[in-house]
Amino acid sequence: MTEKATVNQEFGLIVLEQGKPQQALAKFLNLLLNYQYGLSIMVAPDLKKAASLLAENSGRIRCVCSIQSDVINSEIAIKGLSMMGKIPLFLVLPTSKLGLQRMACAEAESVFFCAWERAFTQTDASLQHVVCAALEQRGIGNLFADLDTVPYPVLQQQVDRRLRSLNTLPTLPEIVMRIMRLVNDPKTTPEELDKVLCMDPAIVMKLLQVMRSPVFTGTGGRTAKWTLKEIITRLGVKKVGAIAQQVKMINSLVKPEESKFDMKRFWEHSVGCAIIADKLYTEHHVRIKAEIEFNDYWIGSLLHDVGKLVIGFFFWDWFVRVEEHRKETGGSFRSAEHDLGDVASHERIGQLMLLNNDMGEDSVSAVANHHEAAAEADLVRLVHLANNLSKDLGLGYFPGEEPEYDADVLKALAIDEGKLQALRDQLAAEVVDEIKAMVDQCM
Repeated sequence: MTEKATVNQEFGLIVLEQGKPQQALAKFLNLLLNYQYGLSIMVAPDLKKAASLLAENSGRIRCVCSIQSDVINSEIAIKGLSMMGKIPLFLVLPTSKLGLQRMACAEAESVFFCAWERAFTQTDASLQHVVCAALEQRGIGNLFADLDTVPYPVLQQQVDRRLRSLNTLPTLPEIVMRIMRLVNDPKTTPEELDKVLCMDPAIVMKLLQVMRSPVFTGTGGRTAKWTLKEIITRLGVKKVGAIAQQVKMINSLVKPEESKFDMKRFWEHSVGCAIIADKLYTEHHVRIKAEIEFNDYWIGSLLHDVGKLVIGFFFWDWFVRVEEHRKETGGSFRSAEHDLGDVASHERIGQLMLLNNDMGEDSVSAVANHHEAAAEADLVRLVHLANNLSKDLGLGYFPGEEPEYDADVLKALAIDEGKLQALRDQLAAEVVDEIKAMVDQCM
């Protein structure tokens, strides 16, 4: 499907022949161009349509990728696709045709080649290496280059400008953002939150089911007759607001038909991580140096793996490739991403999504670094521990997914092996069944 250009939107154009190998290569290019360079994708079924799109969008198309099973022999077509050498042209075709294609391009500038068979290798001939080297040589900056060094307000503006139009980067519903603003305002009253929530009656019904659960109230179900306003008054604006955000997000991020992503298991792990983080913090099971805002650790925990959801929704073929590699190596999903070239890891995509939705610097950092051993922020450590405890309790995204506790994080949080085992036992008894029931209610 071809994008309709908006102001300041930049594109990568893919000339895509029909066929399974071609589709797999196109999906990979889509992921790479979207999340490393902030480029939206236009797709042309043939050279004629590609020429038309180039003419209509002069200056907005930053590169062209042709995925064909045969050689493009026309010198005019090759020069036209590269805009007379002004933009990079990537020709991706079978190894058996590569020599002839190079000969056909002998007089052309800004043309680069990649063989189908070597596209996903870990070599200089891989598609990722060829594309990244050419784009960065031409000043098309990699989004990931500055993520860890640029101040948050500048980075948020940069991401908003470059990723605003990506249709593979979900935008959170406006009501989620309104709730977040209310939760972050210490002057917000229960009446104000009640008024905003009641704008979405369907979500209020689910929210009431969830908030009456003993996992939050600890009352054994005695809240059955409480109204929403009473629940807000008793449990607090912050907690009810955060759970409302959770309920809305679970029901607003709709899976595309072609994806086989397991939504229920994903949310069981994510909600489990958030609830475990809440218990660890509020019941003082971990050593924390400074106070952490509820909304920060709840959002950071709930959305720590949202990058997996984005990949699973919009780049299912790549998700499957990463998961197959994970199974083969026995490592984590994150280590499999690293092995396959870190095209756009789930941590980075999650970071970009939260930045694009302005979810706050601390939550963004927690999502971006929840696998990082060197992280020193208490919030990141808390999310790291909650994530692994969730896996330990059978609430991983993948069946049988093993936790990977970082020794330095455990030491910083004052968790030794005895205390870790005690936490496992306590959480298994107190929250696992409630988490699963809550997700059922939310969905």
